[in-house]
Amino acid sequence: MYLSRPAEYALRAMTYIARLEPTKRVLTRDLAEAINVPAPFLSKIMRRLTADGMLDAKKGHHGGFILAKPPSEVRFIDILRAVDFEPAVDHCLFGLGNCDTQNPCPLHSEWSILKGQIEQWARSHTLGDSLKGSQDS
Repeated sequence: MYLSRPAEYALRAMTYIARLEPTKRVLTRDLAEAINVPAPFLSKIMRRLTADGMLDAKKGHHGGFILAKPPSEVRFIDILRAVDFEPAVDHCLFGLGNCDTQNPCPLHSEWSILKGQIEQWARSHTLGDSLKGSQDS
């Protein structure tokens, strides 16, 4: 399983920003270069993260993005939801339209477990956790 591009890019961007000094703003073009993401695509993601209250954006001289709240208060699930990514409850790996517990496809049980694990991870981890990991290495 993989994340959608917007989800992956949002996680990359937010993690990068969280690792900066708390008062250091970053411009979209600099962030895009640093995390290897196309700037126009990243710009759309940044607007969504700002609209959801995770980033503070400032235009003009000394402008750019900073986290709107402490890293420990930004859950990965909130980042993913800001870009409309969530492991789909009714998504069937076999492409069956009516795959559920009453009418499961051959992978339904395993796929349900994996989706649950991803959601649990995203709900229980924050950007603050990613900072702890970098300090331990």
